[in-house]
Amino acid sequence: MNGKAAVRDLVQRIVEHYNAKDVESLIALYHEDAAYWSPLGDWQRGVGHIRSHLAELHRTLPDEQMSIVSLMADDECAVAEFASTGTAPSGESYRIEFTEVIDVRDGKIERVKVYLDPSDVAAITG
Repeated sequence: MNGKAAVRDLVQRIVEHYNAKDVESLIALYHEDAAYWSPLGDWQRGVGHIRSHLAELHRTLPDEQMSIVSLMADDECAVAEFASTGTAPSGESYRIEFTEVIDVRDGKIERVKVYLDPSDVAAITG
């Protein structure tokens, strides 16, 4: 598998592990010193902090399912548009769209930057 195909495959595995709520398999895709940012909080640095963040997402939105809307990749970076659906804590169904820029080094995630509207998330989580 060439670099571009490997990066696309990595994004597919992110979605598969996220949807399965398999935090440990998801964390295994990250470098130990990886960084994760979203407009909902500060940078999360290191897999311990990223693991806690992902576990909190799964607790808050236990039936959330991500899908890839659009994916572009080269040997070291992917830009993916995602849609997530599920049931909000209020019991209402939701759909949210967001974009992630995923930097890859040696086949693992080095950095993720999530771009979404915080007010969309606030409408879901209350």
